Amino acid sequence: MLSSASNVHRGQCVRLAACVVALLLWMGFIFFMSANDGDHSQGMSDGVTSAVLSAVWPGYSGMSPGEQAAVVESLSFPVRKAGHFSEYAVLGLLVFLTLRQVQALRASQALRGARRIAPAAAGAVAIAFVYACFDEFHQLFVAGRSGQPFDIGVDTAGALVAVAIVVAVVRMRERRRV
Repeated sequence: MLSSASNVHRGQCVRLAACVVALLLWMGFIFFMSANDGDHSQGMSDGVTSAVLSAVWPGYSGMSPGEQAAVVESLSFPVRKAGHFSEYAVLGLLVFLTLRQVQALRASQALRGARRIAPAAAGAVAIAFVYACFDEFHQLFVAGRSGQPFDIGVDTAGALVAVAIVVAVVRMRERRRV
């Protein structure tokens, strides 16, 4: 029979492995999305925009195809940037969770004392920024795409906001325990 400490260690290893797998899958998803050529990427964005508009705007379906196209085109830029922001919000969250699991594992092995939240938060945003730079560089080699410094900022902002929200929630929970 395994000891309680051994069970805790095993559980932490399993959680860390799950976090790493989720993180790598999400990074692969971002890479896959960036590998789509410009026309395909624009078509996906426009399709999502049109589907959302059909669901939330009652008059949208009654518009002519030309009017619908004009509305979708007018929303293209903010929808695409919201996509960047959202992808990297999830990435920032997954990196943060992975780093927190590393901290938990190290703390249980007496390699580190307290699990401070700031290093994991800063690390998550830094890793998201580096991946955003890599992603935009990658897009330089995809037909119809370009690497945009502005997108790096939007991506990093998405990670920063997600991590800030999680840090605030964790700190509120810690205060309630005291």
